[in-house]
Amino acid sequence: MGLLGSVRPGGGYSRDMSAQSDEAAAAPGEVLLQLAEIIRLVTDRPVDDVRPDRAFVDDLRIDSLAMVEILEGSARHFGVRIDDEDAKYFVHVHDLVDYIARKRG
Repeated sequence: MGLLGSVRPGGGYSRDMSAQSDEAAAAPGEVLLQLAEIIRLVTDRPVDDVRPDRAFVDDLRIDSLAMVEILEGSARHFGVRIDDEDAKYFVHVHDLVDYIARKRG
């Protein structure tokens, strides 16, 4: 099993997708790398496709269900609460990376 755990058959994440203090750093670069892995687990999109300037919907073709899974996995992995009201502001990858970095920081 990798750094972030695994997606269970039928969706959702295994319990080991929780934050580890030595693995989930607050630095935006580390958040981006780990978020890219979460996105790969949910969508099978290559990690290299996940860049700060990419839009979740327009560039990465992430639908609303996949976005919910990404947000759930991110909250568990990074040990942060992602408010439903804030989720509508995550248009680009950097929006979510910055949010997580601030919450962890």
